[in-house]
Amino acid sequence: MARLFAVAKELPAAKVEIRRLTESLLPTERAGDFAQALMDLGATICTPKTPACALCPWMNGCAARRRGDPETFPIKTAKKQGRLRRGAAFVVLRRDGFVLLRSRAPTGLLGGMSEVPTTRWAHDFAGGTELAPRLRGARAKWRRLPGVVTHVFTHFPLELVVYRAEVARDAAAPPDARWVALADLADEALPNVMRKVLVHALG
Repeated sequence: MARLFAVAKELPAAKVEIRRLTESLLPTERAGDFAQALMDLGATICTPKTPACALCPWMNGCAARRRGDPETFPIKTAKKQGRLRRGAAFVVLRRDGFVLLRSRAPTGLLGGMSEVPTTRWAHDFAGGTELAPRLRGARAKWRRLPGVVTHVFTHFPLELVVYRAEVARDAAAPPDARWVALADLADEALPNVMRKVLVHALG
């Protein structure tokens, strides 16, 4: 409907107008079939990103197609991006092919998912390895990798500096962490930001 009538108002404020326009087309009989046909049209032809206008039964009457920019409809309110947060991620590799992971808190952002140890993500992050994980029986020699890992969450963008260290196979994991074989990383519930960190650290 937003395309058919080239509704210029942004969503979600445009919903009232779109509903009114849709009701103006509603047939007196078989309204359910009409609604189903609209949903099928939106799922197969008038899709959100790449509408197949040449196949559309409403091609000739579509105001957005006449304008030449059907993909710009519906117009959505731009999401407000929060302030940049920064932090550090610490990738510890055991020489026999294991990496140190831990589980995030069960609630909150990325709740319960796996991650390499990180600092708090903050607006005023200053950097450094003072918050790096401490391993029993091994002294990690940290090397800061060039560049940063960037990721955008719904409410804020994030930049992580990445530190890497290699330790002997007998290094003990901290109480809140565990060793995971590199070959088994695909089975871990790693969020995209952590996959980026591991790719950055492991190449």
